[in-house]
Amino acid sequence: MRKILTIISMVSLMSFSANAVDMSSMSVTAGIAMNNAVYGASAKETNRNDSNTITQVKKESGVFVEDHQSVFGELNMGEFVSVGFEHTPDSISTPQNKRVTNTNATTTVSVDFNDLNIAYLKFNLPGGVYLKAGYAETDLDIKESMASGTTYRNVSTEGTLIGIGYSKPLGDRGLALRVEGSYLQLDDVSTDNGVSATGATVANGGRNQIDASNLEGLNGKVALTYTLGN
Repeated sequence: MRKILTIISMVSLMSFSANAVDMSSMSVTAGIAMNNAVYGASAKETNRNDSNTITQVKKESGVFVEDHQSVFGELNMGEFVSVGFEHTPDSISTPQNKRVTNTNATTTVSVDFNDLNIAYLKFNLPGGVYLKAGYAETDLDIKESMASGTTYRNVSTEGTLIGIGYSKPLGDRGLALRVEGSYLQLDDVSTDNGVSATGATVANGGRNQIDASNLEGLNGKVALTYTLGN
């Protein structure tokens, strides 16, 4: 979150310096959006026993569809450039994955992507079309039920977003309707159950580790916006 705020501050200061001579060209836009997205990822789970010997390596890839709401605000630096920040208050939840261990116990794991925040630049083209490029951060809350009683560490990741959209004014009172498509790519993440290579016991079941890659999503957005100013 601190990195996102730093990016917004730097871009805002640069844009403000470029437009300082014409404050009348600045305006503010706020919006609320409904998003429908398809997310995908690949994961490898490595299980070790109390002797730190690998007993199982499981690889899976999958996709899921999720709806979520988001809110955003933009500082418009004249007609063609805006700097914005978007926050998703909803959790984006993966399906639950089940695994039967060697002792016939069932382990379940799912992930909530919480507080997805995106800082972005928006480039407005003639005719209502716009382009977006941004930086994203999100927290991964890993929900598990493991026979050993251990839990996976929650982690965070970051990535980039690119998008294209169209904004249509609704009358002359500052309201507009947007439709947008975007692609989000997040960095690889790794987490474990907190058991070190030298700390494995029969009671904790040994070290388990999950490595996730190819975290990406395609998002469709419909938003209602209101602009105050020119």
